[in-house]
Amino acid sequence: MSWWWAGAIGAAKKKLDEDETPNTYNSVALIIRVTGIVGNSLAEILPLSDTPGGPWKVYGVARRSRPSWSADHPIKYIQCDVSSSSETLAKLAMLTDVTQVFYATWTGRKTKVESCAANGTMIRNVLRAVIPNAVDLRHISLQTGVKHYIGPFELWGRIPPHDTPFTEDLPRLDAPNFYC
Repeated sequence: MSWWWAGAIGAAKKKLDEDETPNTYNSVALIIRVTGIVGNSLAEILPLSDTPGGPWKVYGVARRSRPSWSADHPIKYIQCDVSSSSETLAKLAMLTDVTQVFYATWTGRKTKVESCAANGTMIRNVLRAVIPNAVDLRHISLQTGVKHYIGPFELWGRIPPHDTPFTEDLPRLDAPNFYC
């Protein structure tokens, strides 16, 4: 057998091994907005056999039905509009095995005050459904962006931003921001 054939068989075997579902999981992720840039990346990386904390079981949540381009991600897809408290409770409260929540969603409204209210409602809906039921919950990650450090775009030049380099322990800016 030639070396390239042996390599091809080895690669195919590794892919088959990775496609096998483990019997037990060390970590269970709940990704809110699995169809976004951050959520999709997590859905691709977490199930891999060499991902730290693994093997991982992954639940992916998005408002719309599962897109065809994500069909090969080995996740349990949940269509859920997290702006609806009743729908969020009905669909996420049953996830009792979640150990990590990756919250990577955001919605914009006409004003920052309206955006803060809408986004606050969404994260509260998720946490009210998950926290009382996921007895092994260890970590909640809120994905924030540059606005955490420089403020909303419409306030540029009106409030002083933080000095660089940005670090996660910087105080909140005196500006409306849904994750502040």
